[in-house]
Amino acid sequence: MLEGRVGSTAMLQLLGTSSAVAFDRVYPFQNGYLTYFVRLTNQISRQNPTGQELVEFIYRSDVNIEPLPFQAGVIDPVDMARRSLSAIWQEFSSSVIERSAGVRYYAEKYWGGIDRVIDAGIHPIIIDLVRDPRDIIASMRSFNERHSNRLFGRPLADDDWQHLQKTVLGMAQRFNEFALPVPVPRLRVRYEDFVTDMASQAAKIGALLEVDLNVGAVTADSPVLESHMTAESVEASIGRWRDELAPSEVSFIERRLGASMRELGYV
Repeated sequence: MLEGRVGSTAMLQLLGTSSAVAFDRVYPFQNGYLTYFVRLTNQISRQNPTGQELVEFIYRSDVNIEPLPFQAGVIDPVDMARRSLSAIWQEFSSSVIERSAGVRYYAEKYWGGIDRVIDAGIHPIIIDLVRDPRDIIASMRSFNERHSNRLFGRPLADDDWQHLQKTVLGMAQRFNEFALPVPVPRLRVRYEDFVTDMASQAAKIGALLEVDLNVGAVTADSPVLESHMTAESVEASIGRWRDELAPSEVSFIERRLGASMRELGYV
């Protein structure tokens, strides 16, 4: 997906209407097991052999698991990380299937590169969610007003301008990832198409997964929709940047992301 505020919550709601798809159905559907497992096993591939880390690891019960606190000798850390991710995913999948009859898929809002997932022998079906970057920024700001600027990396920035710069950098990286070929099924879904004609998008996704998806159950779930939306309506969420962003901000976004935005039909 492309950052947050791209329709990922509605997408999980839609996927969740099929009993063949497993994930923790707790709003806002942020429990990312794959994201966690990838980051957990990535610590094996990294090494930090200064000595002090090993002492802290041994004697402190509350120390976080970090890179290997010594220089590996009897293993290849990168290969071990790959094999560990593969083994954990097999056990995770088995546990999910044991608890939920008829499950064929697991879904999450995945945050990270896909290369390590594929290298571990995991075969995902990727749904890339994209949205006009200018509307993403406007929506992020509006959502953060409700949550005291706690989300989307805002606490790491001094002000809105710095946050805009960092967010656009992340978007550029995501756009580059979208352009890379992958040996797994991949579907691109534009936010603007998804929220205005969910039925047709659901038909495409359902055909890809060979499952039935219930659009009516998503649109009927008004408590989730009302708590998550920051615009007055779906229609008002498209092109909101014209009223909510400064010209200098719009110009910066278009300069930095112009090529990708043109490809997606946003400029």
